[in-house]
Amino acid sequence: MKCANPAQCLYFLTSRPWGDCLKCGGSGWASEDSDPLEIFCRHCLGSGLDEYRPGDISPDQISDAAKMRHAAHIARLTTLVTRFPARRLAVTA
Repeated sequence: MKCANPAQCLYFLTSRPWGDCLKCGGSGWASEDSDPLEIFCRHCLGSGLDEYRPGDISPDQISDAAKMRHAAHIARLTTLVTRFPARRLAVTA
């Protein structure tokens, strides 16, 4: 996931439940019938994760691998947020 503002991405990742991608089953790899030049799953961009609406999936339906991938994304973005806080912009007339 490419984020212009890591704080917004961190909020996005933590505001909804995430589970295994429906297209690649959490592998992150493109399927056999995909374009030969595609390496990663087009649906999840290789993360192996899908976003669900609250209530669409229960915690016991989320695999341990998806929980680990999600925790890794959050840890990486948390580090970025603390290292590169959002800059305040001032607008003058």
